[in-house]
Amino acid sequence: MGDYVSITKDTLVEKTKIGCDLYLKSYINGAPKYVLFCRGNEQFESERREELLEKNVQRLFILSKDYKEYFKYQEKNLPQIISNSNLSTQEKSHAVYHVAKNITKDILKDARTGVNVKRVENWVKYTVSYILNDKNAFAGLLNVTSYDYYTYTHSVNLSVFGLLFGKHLFLTPDDLNAFGTGMLLHDIGKIEIPLEIINKPGKLTKDEFETIKKHPETGVAFLKAKNIKEKSLIPVIQHHENYDGTGYPYEIGGNEIDIFGKLSRIIDVYDAITTKRSYANAMRPFAALKVMKEKMISCFDVELFQEFICFLGPTDPRKHTRSGDLVPLVS
Repeated sequence: MGDYVSITKDTLVEKTKIGCDLYLKSYINGAPKYVLFCRGNEQFESERREELLEKNVQRLFILSKDYKEYFKYQEKNLPQIISNSNLSTQEKSHAVYHVAKNITKDILKDARTGVNVKRVENWVKYTVSYILNDKNAFAGLLNVTSYDYYTYTHSVNLSVFGLLFGKHLFLTPDDLNAFGTGMLLHDIGKIEIPLEIINKPGKLTKDEFETIKKHPETGVAFLKAKNIKEKSLIPVIQHHENYDGTGYPYEIGGNEIDIFGKLSRIIDVYDAITTKRSYANAMRPFAALKVMKEKMISCFDVELFQEFICFLGPTDPRKHTRSGDLVPLVS
């Protein structure tokens, strides 16, 4: 019949339709058997939850082919999921991250036929609420960020890092919403770049790099027609501008770059080199920060980079730390 994946019962919201069939797992002669519990077009009532409690069932199962439908359900009910005290931080963070992945995949796949900016803004709004109200959100969200570099995972990682770092810097909720939206959409201009260039394992030719350099302006032109806030366009256009004026597309520097641009440049580089790409393995966070400090410091606002090191702290968000994994602040 197909492969199954498990979900926790506490992500199911009463008086809603899940959109995909739910199954219970049992064993017959040691072999697993999946029994239909609730159809996707059937409303999940409180009686059904009580039934699960009586049977001491913590996890249900859906067909793996229905996972995308389940993420749509989570997206629709994200406020209730992140406010559910029965869910662990890990489960909430998993829902937040994978909903964003699903949204970003949809946007990059169907961008030419229309970007639903409202989906992005709603996800950011709910995620901002989560990180401002749950002291464990920092660790939970960093633990679910992806180690593999794809345009969609990179975009989600940047938005998650941006919101967490923005909270650390005491950005206002309005600024967090604008910044998080821009970070999730920062690479949307890449829809106009051939995949063979984006995924090229070797060094880009001069012409290929010139093509890549067009994506910030392409992204802004694309989003301006979508009623997106002007502030949210700043990370889109400025995430490759360097503090010393050597970046692109406009080669601006110093305080000509908005704080959103300065932050997005730091986070964009950090995520890119700590994830596995087609042409390079992932660096450990300590090694990445060391490279950024010793070889790329002219690209960043030094004070914000120092603050980024403090924000990450001595802990390694993607792997266990080793002794000596501390990056000295820039003198």
